[in-house]
Amino acid sequence: MKAELADYILCLSESASNTRNANDRPLYLSYLADAAVLLALLVRGANVEDVKGRIKDHERLLGQTFLAGPEHKAVDAAWERFKGYV
Repeated sequence: MKAELADYILCLSESASNTRNANDRPLYLSYLADAAVLLALLVRGANVEDVKGRIKDHERLLGQTFLAGPEHKAVDAAWERFKGYV
């Protein structure tokens, strides 16, 4: 599960670097910051309910924002792969 989350974070970072849409960059940074907290919880061995709560929060963040560039497709796929392990 940690590896899949790490892949998601790396995908976010790469997409933030490669996007041509300036409005997407701050969103990617928000996603990265939130995903970092989720990774820290996993590394520290947080209980399952805390992790699931943080995943729900991240889902809310993703649902309340919109990425315009095509890079989001890879990000979406990486997030779904991670969620498949939860």
